[in-house]
Amino acid sequence: MKVTVYGGTHTNSFTQEELEESNKLGRWLGERKIEILTGACRGFPYFVGKEAATLGSKVVGFSPALNKKEHVEKYSFPTDGVTKMVYNDVDGSTKAENFLRRSLDMNHFSDIVIALSGSWGTYIELIFSFFFKKTIILIENFGGATEAFWGTYRYFDERDNNLDVHHGARIIRCKNVDDAIKELDRFYKI
Repeated sequence: MKVTVYGGTHTNSFTQEELEESNKLGRWLGERKIEILTGACRGFPYFVGKEAATLGSKVVGFSPALNKKEHVEKYSFPTDGVTKMVYNDVDGSTKAENFLRRSLDMNHFSDIVIALSGSWGTYIELIFSFFFKKTIILIENFGGATEAFWGTYRYFDERDNNLDVHHGARIIRCKNVDDAIKELDRFYKI
């Protein structure tokens, strides 16, 4: 099972409870040696990945950069929250284009997506996940893009009858990390 972790990356705005919850999710994944995919960035994906890696999980970071030097200097991203780094093979004209390419690449390899808060980047990654028909776990108490995506999903779910688009993706909304772990445990036991 491969789990992609999306989420907020602005480290100056995290509460102690959010950090503890991120680490709890990382511990659960790490204890089961579940492979984790992240955007090789800061924030919640970093905290989850770093915790899981310390417990022996393979954590693959998909960087928007072309190489390690650019990853650190251009993007100011850490290198220690992953066990393997995958760099972009094409340099886009903007950072935004590189982020989008990285997110698309990462999405192909995941079985389940977990989202903890986030902003525009996480929101777009969730849209990609929806159209790739992934199982998406939204953790409600983190807010941010997870709540915005849930609202958008509900709006179109009630109004859109395009079954080809809708069928396949599975959206699971959890109140907190403990509920998300219960959902993940169902997939883990399969």
